[in-house]
Amino acid sequence: MNNYPYLIKAKAKANEAKSLFCWFSAKSDSRAERKILDILEDAEINVGRGASHQLPIRTNWLIVDDLPEEGVLDDTWCDRYELGGEDGLTWQKIVAPAAAEPQPSSKPENDISPANSDEEDYSNNEEALFNLAEMSFRTQLLAQYMADERHVYHISIPHRNRLSAMEMDTDNHGVQNLLLTAENIPELKKYDMPGLWKFTSAFKSVFPVGKRHKLGKQIQFAKLWLETSHIDRGILTKEWAAGNYITSINKTDAGANAGGGNKTDRNPDYQHSLDTLDIEIALATMPMDFDIYNFPASVHRRAKEIVQKKESPFKEWSAALRSTPGILDYSRAAIFALIREASSGITPFPDRLRGYINANLTEHKHDTPSAETLTKAGHIPSAAVTLDATNQVIAGEDSSAKLETLSSDIKAVGAELVKEAQKQRPDANQVLAAERGEYVEGVSDPTDPKWVTEDLTKTRQPEVSKIGDGVFSIEGLVDVTGKVNQKEKTDEVVHQTDSVDIESGHHNKEEDQPIDYVHVMVDLETMGKKYNAPIVAIGAVVFDPATGSIGESFYKVVCLESSVNWGAVIDPSTVIWWLKQSSEARSAIVNDDAIPLQDALLQFREFVSDNVAGGSKKAQVWGNGASFDNSILRSSYDCIAEDYPWEYWNDRDVRTMVELGQAISFDPKTTIPFEGSRHNALADAIHQARYVSAIWQRIIAGNQVLQKLMQN
Repeated sequence: MNNYPYLIKAKAKANEAKSLFCWFSAKSDSRAERKILDILEDAEINVGRGASHQLPIRTNWLIVDDLPEEGVLDDTWCDRYELGGEDGLTWQKIVAPAAAEPQPSSKPENDISPANSDEEDYSNNEEALFNLAEMSFRTQLLAQYMADERHVYHISIPHRNRLSAMEMDTDNHGVQNLLLTAENIPELKKYDMPGLWKFTSAFKSVFPVGKRHKLGKQIQFAKLWLETSHIDRGILTKEWAAGNYITSINKTDAGANAGGGNKTDRNPDYQHSLDTLDIEIALATMPMDFDIYNFPASVHRRAKEIVQKKESPFKEWSAALRSTPGILDYSRAAIFALIREASSGITPFPDRLRGYINANLTEHKHDTPSAETLTKAGHIPSAAVTLDATNQVIAGEDSSAKLETLSSDIKAVGAELVKEAQKQRPDANQVLAAERGEYVEGVSDPTDPKWVTEDLTKTRQPEVSKIGDGVFSIEGLVDVTGKVNQKEKTDEVVHQTDSVDIESGHHNKEEDQPIDYVHVMVDLETMGKKYNAPIVAIGAVVFDPATGSIGESFYKVVCLESSVNWGAVIDPSTVIWWLKQSSEARSAIVNDDAIPLQDALLQFREFVSDNVAGGSKKAQVWGNGASFDNSILRSSYDCIAEDYPWEYWNDRDVRTMVELGQAISFDPKTTIPFEGSRHNALADAIHQARYVSAIWQRIIAGNQVLQKLMQN
C-alpha cells in the first residue's frame, strides 16, 4: 500500500472556497485517482470546469505531527503548509514573517531568532549536522557521490557549501556528467539516501574520476542499472567496469550468472544466449566433422531438429550445461571439444556428467582456442578443405566429395576455385607437344638451357656499333626517338591528370585525395521527416555506379522505443502516413528482430569499415535527399556519442543524380522494375543503387561521345 496526498486547490474567483488537503492509502495509482473523486463526490464538492475547485493534484508525501486523519478533507492544512521545492510538489511549512529588527539598546544579543541565524552561526562549524533529506536533490546526489565508505543522512553547512560550489563548477566534467545523467532519469529522484549512494558508487566504479567519458554511455549505464534487479546490479557494474558493455544479465536455468560478457571465438555480431548454446550442443553431438564456424546448411537444419525433438544425448547435455555458471563465456571450440571427448555412456548419469564438466571445461583464452582444442572439437577449416580440393583437381583427381562438407557460401567459393583450376590443367595435346620437344607454356620447364632465355620484349640500350675501318652502324639508335616520343606523351598525360586533381571539389588536400571510392547506398525508414526523426529501419548496400554491380548488403530493424529514448522526436503526420502503407511495409518495421538504436548504428559502422578498405575517407554514402538519410544518421550518431563511419564531404545525394538524368531526358527510376516490398529499407536502397548507376553510366557515355566529337 502506498500513501497518496492530494491538494484540491480553490479557484481564484471562488471567494468563499478554501483549498483542501486529503491523504489516504491505496494499492495503485488508478485506484487512488478513483478514490479521491469518490471522497469529493461524497462531500458534495465539484471540481473542474465551472466548479469552485480545480482538479485534484497529487503531491509528494510528508510526515508531520499535525497530519489530518486519513480520508478527511482538511481546509486548514494550507494555512500551515505550502507547495515548493524544485518540482513544486513538496510541502513546506509556511515561515512566519520575521519580526522587526530590535534596537541594540532594548534587547540583548541572545534574543536573536535562531531560525534566521542558524546558517550564520554554523557556517564554519563542521560538527553541526543538518538533515540531508530537506535539501535539494542535486545536493543529496553529490553528498552520496562524495561519500566513500557508506551513505550519509546529515551534512554540515560548510560541506553543503562545498557541494554547491561543485555543482556550479562547469570544468568538473565528472560531476557535470553525473548531474546531466540524473536529470535524464526521473526515477532516480525517488531513491532514498542508501539507494543514491549505491548508484553513485557503481557510477564511479564504471566511470573513474579524473577521466573523460562519453555522456551517452553514462546515461545508458544508469538506465540499465535502474532496470536491473538489485541482486544483479553488482554483476552489471563489474562487466561494465571491465569494458564489457552488456545490455542484460544472462541467467542459467539454476539462476546463476550465465556470463556472456567475455569476447569469444564467435562473430562479434553474434548474439550468444542459452538458446544458441543449445544449437551448438546439438551440432557437437553429431558424428561428422565440419567447420564449426561455417557449418553446412544441412547440418544446421539437423541440429535445429534435434533441439526441437529434444533427442538424446542432446537433452542431457543441454540440461547440464544450461545450469553451469558462466557457460556463455566459453568458446564454441571448448563446448565442441568437451562434448566430443566425453564417453558415450556418461550422459545417463547426471552426477557423473556434472563431475566431468567441472573437471574438463577449462579454457585460458576464450577468443583464441588452442590448436589442441580445435582438434578435439573436430574442426575442419573451410579454407584448408577448399585449397586441398583445388590441388586435387590440378593433380587430376576428383574433389567434389570434399566440398560437400562445407557451408553453402564457402562451397560456392570452392566450386569457383575448382572450376578455375580445371581450366589451368594442361590438355593431352599440350602434354604430347612437350614430350616431342616443343616448348609449351605451363608444361615445359622455362629454366631448361635448351630454351632461349633472352627477354626479346625488353628495350635494348641505344648503341653505335663499329662495322669496319671508319664505318659505324646507327641501327641501335632507332629506339631513342620512340623513347623520347613516349616520354613526351607521358608528360602530357601527367599534366592532364594534374589539372583534374587541381579542379577537385573535395575539401581534403590533393596529396591526401582517396583514389578509389567505395559507394554505399543508404535508405532509412523513420517516424519523422526532420534531422531528429526516430529511425525504425536501416538498409544499405555497397555498389559500383560505373558497372552497376551490387555488393554486400546491410539491414537492421530498430526498436522505435529505443530511438525515442535517445532523444528522437516522433512526427504524427509520418505515423499516419505509415498506417496507410501496405501490411508488408508495416510488418517490416514492427517485428521481434528489432534491436536497440545504439546496436544498429554500431553494426552499420562496422559494415562500412568492413567493406571500405580505405576507411571513412574513402566511403561515399548516398542518401535519398540532401537533408534526410545522411542528416538523420549523423544526428543519431551524435545522440549516442559515437563517430560517423564517413566524412561529411563524402555525402552524395540521389535526388540530385535523378535531376541530372532528367536534364538529359533519362529517368530510369520509373523504368527499372522494383524488386521486393516498397518502403522496405534494403529493397529501397538496392533500387536506388540501380537507377543511380544507370544515370551515372549514361552521363559517362555521353561525355565520351562528346570528347570524340570535339577531337574530330
